[in-house]
Amino acid sequence: MPSTAPEPPFRSWVTGPERLETDWPGATTANALVAHLNFRGEAELSWADGSICMVAPCTICWLRASPSELPVARRLASRSRHECLTLVFPDAWLSKTLEGVTSQVGDVFRPLIDGTRHHLLLPLTDEDEGWARGAMPPHLCSQARQLLESARLTEFFIHSVFRSGAASDAGTAVSRTLRAAQERVQRVKDLVLMQIDAPPSLEELASAVGCNPSYLSRTFTQVEGATLSQWMRRVRIERAAALISSGKCNVSEAALEVGYQSFSHFSRAFAQEKGVPPSQWVRRLSSGK
Repeated sequence: MPSTAPEPPFRSWVTGPERLETDWPGATTANALVAHLNFRGEAELSWADGSICMVAPCTICWLRASPSELPVARRLASRSRHECLTLVFPDAWLSKTLEGVTSQVGDVFRPLIDGTRHHLLLPLTDEDEGWARGAMPPHLCSQARQLLESARLTEFFIHSVFRSGAASDAGTAVSRTLRAAQERVQRVKDLVLMQIDAPPSLEELASAVGCNPSYLSRTFTQVEGATLSQWMRRVRIERAAALISSGKCNVSEAALEVGYQSFSHFSRAFAQEKGVPPSQWVRRLSSGK
């Protein structure tokens, strides 16, 4: 008796209003590898282990997770209308397609294929966008269109996972791009940490690391899973909390040490990071709770 052919990959467009936060129920699919080609708008993925991943515009977000592993996914309020193309590659189809060639999959993608990695963020290239927006021939019948659609999705998948497989001593093109981005982000983090009480502006940081501000902003989010401003707030509040818990500073002094001139701004930022305002956090610290 012939075996049933696996369900082919499929795609769907996701669009949403600007300036409005919405749930993103299709962020992940059980028993499948998902790719989100995120053209416009930002999204936030909150994992069951408490970690958060930010999906910036002009980013491809590859996901391998069950809905229970990713309990919260939402598209954030944005100045532009959300636009994202979602591609779903079922596991049964992956097994059939990669049968005998799994070892040739690039190092970047292999952890996603075998399930040891949950997500991967990559820049969305002009080539990727051109492929995504390619029109289907209007004269084809529905069955022919489905066949062509499956072929196009297969082409995209193969091109994505194997283009990082042509390794050389210098590493793959994708690996080199990721490594360069990580090094640039680390330089930015070092600069901020050296001036935590008066952090440089995005423009100053971009100039220091040799790129334009919008590129740095996008790259930082892709590498860190958080925007530059979110990361800066986190490290400033953590530094303030350490100063308070060590007894070196009271709350007001700690706020000034990390560059907050307004106590109300500091208190709001502290509550966003710690879940409670600084006064309540200090009381808990004193009581040992």
